[in-house]
Amino acid sequence: MSMLAASKKYKVSYGTLYNKMNGKHFNVHGAPPTFSTEDEIRLLQSVMKCGRWGFPMTLTDLRYVAKAYLDRKGICVAKFSNNLPGPDWARSIIKRHKNLVTQRIATSISKCRAEVSPTIITEYFDNLQGVLVDIPPQNIFNYDESNLQDDPGKKKLIFARGTKYPERVQNHSKTATSIMICGSASGTLLPPYIIYKANDIWQSWTENGPKGFPCCDQPCCARGSRYNRTPHGWIDGLTFQDWFFLSFLPHAKRLPGKKVLIGDNLSSHIQQEVIIECEKNQISFVCLPKNSTHLTQPLDVGFFRPLKQAWRCTLDKWKSQNTRIKAIPKASFPNILKIALETMDNYGDKNSVSKNLVSAFRATGIYPLCREQVLSKLPNDNENNSEILNDTLTDYLKSQRYGNSDENAKKRRKKLYVPPGTSITTALIGLENILEDDGNVEDAVLTLTSDHESDHIVDEEDDLPEYTEPSDENIAIGSFVLVKVQSGKRKSTNFVYAAIIQDKLNNGYRVNGLKAIDTTRQSFKIVENDLFTVDLQDIIALLNTPKIETSGNRVRYKFSHSIDIKEA
Repeated sequence: MSMLAASKKYKVSYGTLYNKMNGKHFNVHGAPPTFSTEDEIRLLQSVMKCGRWGFPMTLTDLRYVAKAYLDRKGICVAKFSNNLPGPDWARSIIKRHKNLVTQRIATSISKCRAEVSPTIITEYFDNLQGVLVDIPPQNIFNYDESNLQDDPGKKKLIFARGTKYPERVQNHSKTATSIMICGSASGTLLPPYIIYKANDIWQSWTENGPKGFPCCDQPCCARGSRYNRTPHGWIDGLTFQDWFFLSFLPHAKRLPGKKVLIGDNLSSHIQQEVIIECEKNQISFVCLPKNSTHLTQPLDVGFFRPLKQAWRCTLDKWKSQNTRIKAIPKASFPNILKIALETMDNYGDKNSVSKNLVSAFRATGIYPLCREQVLSKLPNDNENNSEILNDTLTDYLKSQRYGNSDENAKKRRKKLYVPPGTSITTALIGLENILEDDGNVEDAVLTLTSDHESDHIVDEEDDLPEYTEPSDENIAIGSFVLVKVQSGKRKSTNFVYAAIIQDKLNNGYRVNGLKAIDTTRQSFKIVENDLFTVDLQDIIALLNTPKIETSGNRVRYKFSHSIDIKEA
């Protein structure tokens, strides 16, 4: 069709068609922009810089940055009220440069996580490189603890248009059950280790759990998942030893050559019996840098999210079939977890459990070994700031993200210091000389401070109670303990109190009860004449010595952590 025919048919000026066909339209449609293209790119590069350092801007922030730029240049734009660009301008500049910037929903990370710097990661990989020499992927393991909540979460459902309060009737609770997960860089998942919050464990709680595919189905894992319980519901030193010796070690012994076990630098995980057994079986016990699990922990990076998605989907179906049950019975938990793992594995092209593990180790740069996988996720302070942003703003962003030396000073040491990426040995933790002297492992004393921090149980800023297993040897007069007391007409109600050991008796201990005086359950006072006798089996835990504070004639004991009490 000729231009003249097209002009007559579509009623478009012949001159317009001629100019368009001959490339004579150079200007962008609409009113000319307030800023030049170079100025807009410079503004957006500043915004992108802030985003890379963990302080992203909103559209409102972008408008005020543009206003400051105009004011500094002495430019007054009549169409901007008070020289402040409007929301339409902010949306338009994002649209014009959609190849550079976009709007995303941000996930918040704590300040201590943001302080993980490229220097820390580089040191970690320098150490890890020597440990992983000639280690095949099936011999590289990562373990981590997480929890599964009794809440299917939110999902989109269909309601009548205009419904003001869309609600769904479904029971849920705030309870959660801890699990220990361990997987290899080759994609092998060991059966989960389940930890209940209870004083005793029942046979029905250990039935119909994960066993065989998609977990390891070799003879070493033939029994499937293992189960344990603690008063607080998360892993401690004893349960970690139980997991290591009964779940991990049988699988590791089946593999030839050296093995590497990577995990958190928590004192509950660094047990002298575990370290000694690792050396006997050619297992290198490697710790990750502190506060870096969101970058360096394979299970955190690429496994727990799809697992919890499958868990919520499975739990939603289970609750739809069991509408009258308020919370998950412990007897039903193992089977729901088993179905969740099968659901996760059947996603997409099947074998998703194995593929997620392989991808997780690759994303954290462990296998294949590649530090750039992690370093690329951190802000780069070596950019050409003359083109992007001035040095003052760069220094400000660095101080906001990493803080200064005074802020980072450790006021209370909680973790055994081990260079991240190196293997822990008896020589490193001071056991070698002790063992050479008498060869008695039980007499060797490993100086560790209790540390129950978990990325999945609580926030990293929160400290969890530091408990010690009670025994006749470590309980002395003046010790602070957590005791269980049965009350009620039929002794059917269990209460948990904090108390002080007043005297050792032939058949138990005489204690004086304490009462919490604040909602944090950290500060306690002595209850006068509240003396009673307890057996060793009624003492749940030995508490760390609290700080004594006095005010006039009043004395109170302040613990460094919230205590798990249940007072009448």
